[in-house]
Amino acid sequence: MKIIRQRDLREGRWRNGMGVSWDIASDPPAAEAFGWRFAIARIDADVPFSAYPEVDRFFTLIEGNGLDLEFNGGRRLAVDRQFVPHFYPCDVPTMCRLRDGPCHALNLFVTRGQWTASADIISSGAEIAQNGPILLFALKGAADVDGLPLGPGDAAITQDSVTVDTEGFLYAARLSRG
Repeated sequence: MKIIRQRDLREGRWRNGMGVSWDIASDPPAAEAFGWRFAIARIDADVPFSAYPEVDRFFTLIEGNGLDLEFNGGRRLAVDRQFVPHFYPCDVPTMCRLRDGPCHALNLFVTRGQWTASADIISSGAEIAQNGPILLFALKGAADVDGLPLGPGDAAITQDSVTVDTEGFLYAARLSRG
């Protein structure tokens, strides 16, 4: 298991240069063409999101008062609650409109045909069964992952099933090939 502390995250720019992000992990590591990518984004203003052809996203509001995503073609997604994963394709042009001030979001990107994923929010103890990558992120409050502590904003990556417990909210994504 690999623990990634919040203080060790690398700051970078969005692909379109219009925002700031912090990479947590990716496969392959630090590659422009990834199979999956796990990152935090800061959204300071109404802005178009970066396009990622053949990529799907789990978008989870982790700080702020919410936003609306407007997709080319007229579809709209209201992101008005923290800690709720929203799934959508990243190759559809998307405009983000803030509701009331800046926001932070946790993003899991998966390249279609290479990876599939599911994302859940855990608010107690649980066993996460999986034969493949599990991505964890302490959203609020401390968490324990197989006896290892995570503070708020810390992440963990494991390849096997784990037992977790949290005082708050823990993001858990399971990745599978294909």
